[in-house]
Amino acid sequence: MYALFMGLVIGCKPPKLSNPCDIKSKDYLLGTLVRFVTEDRSPSCYPSFDFQDLWGVFRGTSGYSSVNAIASYNDQIIVGGNFQLMGPSTGNVVYLETANGKVLPNRYCPYLKIDGSAFTAISDGSGGFYIGGSIFAVQGETRMGITHISPGCQVDRNFNPSIGYDREIRAILIKGDSIYVGGYFTEWNGNTNYKYLVKLNRYTGALEPEFNLQLDEVVFDLESDMDAMYLCGTFTTVGGLLRSSLAKYSFASGSVVSSFNPGVTSGSCVDLYYGSDANGSPNLYAVGDLAIAPRLNALSVYPDGTPTPWNPNINLNVNSVQQYGNTIYLGGQFTTVNGSAVSNFVSVNNSTGATINANYAVNNLVASVQVVENTLYLSGSFTSVKSVSRNYVAALDLPSETVSAFDPNYDYVMSNPGARFVSAGNGVVLVASFRSTVNVVSRSNFAVIDEYTGKPIEGTPYFDLPIKVLHRIDNRLFVGGEFTSVQGQTKNGMVVLDLPHYTINPSSPTIAGSTYDVRSMTSDESRIYAVGNGILTVNGLTRRNAFALNLGDLSVTNWNPDLNGDGNTVLLVRDLVFIGGGFLGMNADATTYRYQAVDKINGTKQLLPSSSVFPNDVVNAQALVGDRIFLGGAFTSIGTGFSYLAIYNLTTQSYESPSQLYTNGIAKFLTSYPDGNVLIGGSFNSLNGIGERFSAGIYNSNSNQLSPWNPGMNDALLSSHFKNGKYYLGGLFQGSFKRSFGGFVRSSLNEQ
Repeated sequence: MYALFMGLVIGCKPPKLSNPCDIKSKDYLLGTLVRFVTEDRSPSCYPSFDFQDLWGVFRGTSGYSSVNAIASYNDQIIVGGNFQLMGPSTGNVVYLETANGKVLPNRYCPYLKIDGSAFTAISDGSGGFYIGGSIFAVQGETRMGITHISPGCQVDRNFNPSIGYDREIRAILIKGDSIYVGGYFTEWNGNTNYKYLVKLNRYTGALEPEFNLQLDEVVFDLESDMDAMYLCGTFTTVGGLLRSSLAKYSFASGSVVSSFNPGVTSGSCVDLYYGSDANGSPNLYAVGDLAIAPRLNALSVYPDGTPTPWNPNINLNVNSVQQYGNTIYLGGQFTTVNGSAVSNFVSVNNSTGATINANYAVNNLVASVQVVENTLYLSGSFTSVKSVSRNYVAALDLPSETVSAFDPNYDYVMSNPGARFVSAGNGVVLVASFRSTVNVVSRSNFAVIDEYTGKPIEGTPYFDLPIKVLHRIDNRLFVGGEFTSVQGQTKNGMVVLDLPHYTINPSSPTIAGSTYDVRSMTSDESRIYAVGNGILTVNGLTRRNAFALNLGDLSVTNWNPDLNGDGNTVLLVRDLVFIGGGFLGMNADATTYRYQAVDKINGTKQLLPSSSVFPNDVVNAQALVGDRIFLGGAFTSIGTGFSYLAIYNLTTQSYESPSQLYTNGIAKFLTSYPDGNVLIGGSFNSLNGIGERFSAGIYNSNSNQLSPWNPGMNDALLSSHFKNGKYYLGGLFQGSFKRSFGGFVRSSLNEQ
């Protein structure tokens, strides 16, 4: 047997071994696919993929969120600012799993990142959707008011309606090869004869001009019985006929049905549902603050316009209506139904309006209700439904009406018109709203983000008030801002966190004063320098708005510029420290204003750039490039005319005039990079006389030219950080590159 075995081994040619790293092999293809699906980041011969889906910051209340400072440590991006939540920057239309409310991953279903707000959505019947609202762009493509999304989560580039900036689309109805589009707009294709309701080609978005009903006010909803279209809104005339809030249009005749006149005496209609009563007779249910005495806020009519007996007798506004079987669901901000106390949400009989269930315990306004298959979705200002915590969106299983596991956890309230829900099949629902994120997690003014995934890690400290500056030196992170508490410990304006665990260093300085606001920091090999506002003492030593710490033991040094007012920016240039701000005096004088250099040892002013000529308003930012300091702020002159930006030449010790750089609004941020690029952020829409340069731009100090890069941010750029070939940009903006972002975006600084 042994001899036979050896003969086989020696006499047979061994099979060719498969090389899984051979790019022509099936194993290579399979390995690449597995690496993509599993997000494998380990060293490999297979291609690497960029899986980052950078989350944004949000407040969770009214007002603005912002990323004010960015730093990094190992494979982490650190952000500080003014925010309470973080969430994926999806934009306001998302695909959610019906089982749990989780958003579909961006790499499988690309985020639409709609720039604007979405108020309505319908299925196109072929796996895609029409979405309407105050829309300006979708996935970086300009779209005004309405867009079509193809199967596969992609904007349809063939459907491209005309430009119109004042559109607020509230209703869409498909009929054949056309779509009817209603809302608030006073022109289409520049023609003011087309108002509030138009007809478009459903494949191209082109206006079909033969349809023109001449409405005098807004259309909020459209319903159809296949033969006719029902209109709901605030109008009083349609097609030359007096019709208050409700009207009917015949597809066959192409005109308003004159016999349909329900006789609404006051108010407006905000939502319709074409359903039926218990006998199967068709009914048109209409809600709002409208009235057909004695019916208030919710009523129904037969298809001929005659009011039905249905009357739930609701005392205040109803925002939305849906039907499931013989049950009508109503959501709004009412307090009584049929004479009994009911808050915001109720189910009633579809024939009489008698109350079926008033005990849903929805603790605030309901903006919309919608039945999708066997699920009832709600959106609004509530945070609890049937004693189950749900932030602003919830779902009830039908017919049991139990609160389902669907919990998308939106960032803030939804008021009328709320969200719209459309089945996307395969356990997915498309949700359109005016919120910009979903699946949020709590992060109070500070977050640490995994560089590869873009998502925040757990276990990082929370700050009670905004952060203004981050400065990392080796394994220490210096954090400055307006805060008074860090992770429950009293820390005023500045704290030192030890890395890698972001624990509070017990030697962090103790700051006392009024507002404890540290705004800017810089360092050399032995010290860290900081400036701010409201600072009176540091570790018991008098230090007005400027101080320095020894890096060894974090003790306070002798450096004491003694600023009479706020310091906004600090910059080291060889043996000098340049300080900019709104101060009106330093070194106990009252004659040195807003910008001055001091020495590194004691903080004594050096009469540079000048002993007598100062910016006429606040200096916010500085950046050093070679022998030039770029300044930005609210100033419009420094002896001679400057517009919010200036350049100080260290060699000539003078400001360059005329200035190579100017803008038409306040400069709030400057930083420089080794290639000579100066990144500029602020509240402006023109840079060096070039319009449409919103909030950010790049100036190359070597060529003295502006870069063509134009991110089109809708609010100020306030921070940046370079890491592994990419620039992380933060600020107040919620939109950039014609896409939705939560104050945070990654860029190559060359996108067009």
